Amino acid sequence: MSSGSSVPETTLPTLKPNLSPPKVWQKLFMGPNSVRAGWRFIMYVLLFAGLGYLFQRILKFIPSFAEIVRTVQRAGILTPQFEFVFESTVIAAALVAAGTMARFEKRRFGVYGMPVEKAFGKLFWQGVLWGLIFETAAILIISALGGFSFGNLALSGGALVKYAILWAIGFVMVGIAEEFTFRGYTQFTLTTGIGFWPSAILLSAAFGAIHLGNAGEGWVGALSVATFGLFACFTLKRTGDLWFAIGFHAASDYAETFIFSTPDSGLLAKGHLLNSSFHGPRWLTGGTIGPEGSLIDFVVFALAFIAFAKLYPSKKNVGGPQANPF
Repeated sequence: MSSGSSVPETTLPTLKPNLSPPKVWQKLFMGPNSVRAGWRFIMYVLLFAGLGYLFQRILKFIPSFAEIVRTVQRAGILTPQFEFVFESTVIAAALVAAGTMARFEKRRFGVYGMPVEKAFGKLFWQGVLWGLIFETAAILIISALGGFSFGNLALSGGALVKYAILWAIGFVMVGIAEEFTFRGYTQFTLTTGIGFWPSAILLSAAFGAIHLGNAGEGWVGALSVATFGLFACFTLKRTGDLWFAIGFHAASDYAETFIFSTPDSGLLAKGHLLNSSFHGPRWLTGGTIGPEGSLIDFVVFALAFIAFAKLYPSKKNVGGPQANPF
């Protein structure tokens, strides 16, 4: 010890470590770093559901929007206008809820799978190409087996251009709404709690089950939708964001509904390209469900998984699971 006056050792304060165990509520709600993933997931779902209900209630007070919804409910036929109205409320609710959670969690919004700087970039257009190829392959196989006829053109001139553009916009909105709702914040948050693939299976099963509410849908179609969900999760895992899946989703729905003019999840659309028709056993055609109710869809999905695995190899996750668990 250096020279000079010294303080007797007995006068030094004794620092006692805080050994008090965490309270019960802390164990229940708090994990190692923040609020547990399950509670954050519930918070998001409640926010999303509440905002979605609020936005739809507001639109019901606008006569023109309310009439669009009533027309679809009466006729059971999708219209681009209905997609604009319905999907806009879903997108708004999902983004506002996720933005609120991003502020609460002190994260960048882009980590939830939809970075704005990559919007409609290379991955999106690659997804569009894959979606068109996927649906075309399914229809061509069904047709080769005698289950589908293309028929003649149902639209021409200005009407063709009008509906081609309107449905393209509508299905991009569908892709954004459904992909971010089921594979954006929800997939990110559950991944931090239970891992990527358990989360993917759980959310894909929910994605398929929700489609059972569509008129004409069945369990085979719902299983196909769930399989699509797993494929979208696989593309998310390999690319790191949702833009490929959004492009794939939009293009496959567009090809199914507008180009090939078949039922989509049991629903027909107003303003489709062809007077096409199905004929043959339900396992081949999908019946009222459309191609996603056909067993051929599962064959094409298997090929898509294999091709995507080869063409998009896995990448190392930089920054740790809290930065990007995908």
